[in-house]
Amino acid sequence: MGASSKQSRKKSWGGPVFGVVAAGLIVWAFTELSTPEANFEPYNQFKAIPASTTEPEPVAPVQEPTSLAPDPVEVEQAVPKKETTLEDNLMAEAVTEPKIDPSTGIDLEKELREARPKTPTGKDLPKETLQHIAKGIEYSEKGMFNHADLEFEKAAQISPNAPEVYSLWGTSMRMAEKYAGADRKFQRAHELAPNDAEITLNWGMTRLFGKNGDGALELFKETVALDPDNHLAWNYLGKAYGLKKDYVNEEKSYMKSLELKEDFAQAHFNLAVVRSLQKKFEDAAPHFIRAIELDKEFEKPFVVQFLTAMGLKNKTSMKQAKLKEAGEDKAHDHDKHGDHEHKKGEEHAKHEPEDAKKSEGSDHNMEGSGSNIVKTITHLNGQVLINGKPAGNRGVVYLETTNKLKVPDQKTQSITITQKSKQFLPGHSVVMVGSTVTFMNEDFEVHNIYSKSSGNQFNLGAMSGGVQKQITFETPGPVVLRCNMHKDMVGTLFVAPNGYVTETDEEGRFDLPVVKSQDYKMGFWHPRLFPQEVEAHMRFLNLTGEDTTLKLEIKSQSDPADVHDLVDGTDYNELVAKIETEIYGAIEHWKQGKKYSSQKRMLTAITRHFDGGGLKDAIAKSFSENRSKNIEDGLDEIRKQIAGIDKSEEVTEASLKFKAERIIAQLKNNVRELEHRLNPDKKTTQ
Repeated sequence: MGASSKQSRKKSWGGPVFGVVAAGLIVWAFTELSTPEANFEPYNQFKAIPASTTEPEPVAPVQEPTSLAPDPVEVEQAVPKKETTLEDNLMAEAVTEPKIDPSTGIDLEKELREARPKTPTGKDLPKETLQHIAKGIEYSEKGMFNHADLEFEKAAQISPNAPEVYSLWGTSMRMAEKYAGADRKFQRAHELAPNDAEITLNWGMTRLFGKNGDGALELFKETVALDPDNHLAWNYLGKAYGLKKDYVNEEKSYMKSLELKEDFAQAHFNLAVVRSLQKKFEDAAPHFIRAIELDKEFEKPFVVQFLTAMGLKNKTSMKQAKLKEAGEDKAHDHDKHGDHEHKKGEEHAKHEPEDAKKSEGSDHNMEGSGSNIVKTITHLNGQVLINGKPAGNRGVVYLETTNKLKVPDQKTQSITITQKSKQFLPGHSVVMVGSTVTFMNEDFEVHNIYSKSSGNQFNLGAMSGGVQKQITFETPGPVVLRCNMHKDMVGTLFVAPNGYVTETDEEGRFDLPVVKSQDYKMGFWHPRLFPQEVEAHMRFLNLTGEDTTLKLEIKSQSDPADVHDLVDGTDYNELVAKIETEIYGAIEHWKQGKKYSSQKRMLTAITRHFDGGGLKDAIAKSFSENRSKNIEDGLDEIRKQIAGIDKSEEVTEASLKFKAERIIAQLKNNVRELEHRLNPDKKTTQ
């Protein structure tokens, strides 16, 4: 790539890089100083977070193009050829850095504009500092990065403790693809403003562009911890997980981004890619379509190939993505559907005319413009068979909205599950997410009700006769109820996601007479089904107002009386060991004067292991929010003293180690009690 094209490329994404922070600095400077740079345009900004647990190493500048989508060579390669499979194209897209590419024109500026800036505007900086910053930004926009470095260096000499100077300097160096230098500038900015989410996001973007996956991951985790409502940060956290091939967490991050901003085209596209890589083709298709609805630049050749393979090439909205309607799929075994469609897509690509492969999809419209909705309400009913026999009356059929939002008239419930005659009454219940359940002991026996179901772990502790306790369930999914005291006590509760839910009768029939006509993810759960059997039979459903009858036939390896639970396999002892390593490593680095790495290791202990690892949430659910918060406060006290934020007492190596020993002991005691509660001894006397 020639120098002129490279400069053009950098200018194409330089605008949004400096963001609202740069705009604030420039506007103030021009107002106060009347400098010649007053004709600058406002900029829009990225944000960033901490990295690996060692001192930052130089990151070698990568030679690959800086693009959100593939560069012209990658685009050409993405056109399906005989030797290129659909999965090859999906994998290539999954590891593409999220930068703007002049060949496609994909522009995140409109998304970045909505990020909430937290970096100071610089209005308290000296005039000379603001002048040098303004010139540095101007030179960066022109691609004159050496001149820009000199201006930022002068600004830093005048204001050595201004985090915005180093943040903007780092952004300039990132534009120049000097990732090692940019990393050091953001490191300094973060030291000066450790709680600034905008700085951590920008730092994370630098690590991501430099393909430092571990570093980017930690920084984006820190960003969402500081600013949990930042949809951009969640999207790029997903990209960082993608570099690590952690598809489960990558998918969760994109879904969180879309919860915050449903019309974020990039997150829809990224979610579709990662789901496709996991062979979740039916769940991927509507998000490819939605991304194209929002931004036609995402109508790439391999996406056209994918939608063609799914029979959706000419569908113009998620509402038209009918992957499985009644009777459509009788000729295919659902368990083999994914592989069948994947092979079908590859074979179709080999024989599809070249002009069709290169189609840019000019027939796509915005959602709703070509809607196929007949009536606003759909009547859905059907029957579920397990191994050819009716599913029985403990089955749950649920429709989850694709946008994760509530449907009209959706309500939460307040129900009571009693413990009487050493049984749960009722033995099976269904509630909507957000509902409150009261557990009432009406026995003379002491009960200790608990659940180790993934996402809904809790332990109520010993409850004598007449005692009641409440839990609000915020996580959808099945909950298997047990008693520590009486191992034969087993009950089930299903927490339905936003949408509609009903139970099957003795004949396995279900009826939902009033359902809003739109797209849903349909699932069926029964206590006897293995978790993987539940997952295998989820499907995408499009309801248009026409009465629909479905027949679900499920094959299961379980016995009718079985109760299977999806449990959390987290090794909490391993998490505590990692926390301990990070804390003592942080103290040692603090002792050696390594200010950056000591702070970063403490943040890793708190945000990545205690919180991100699930230990914080498990303690809160199984014991109390206060207990979990007290432990987190203890960890944060060590962090603040290491960072020099907490100066309420003299900080010494001995005092830090004393606090570390105390907090580690608390963690170990909590984990021992937690494991006992979630995995009680089967020999417990009744």
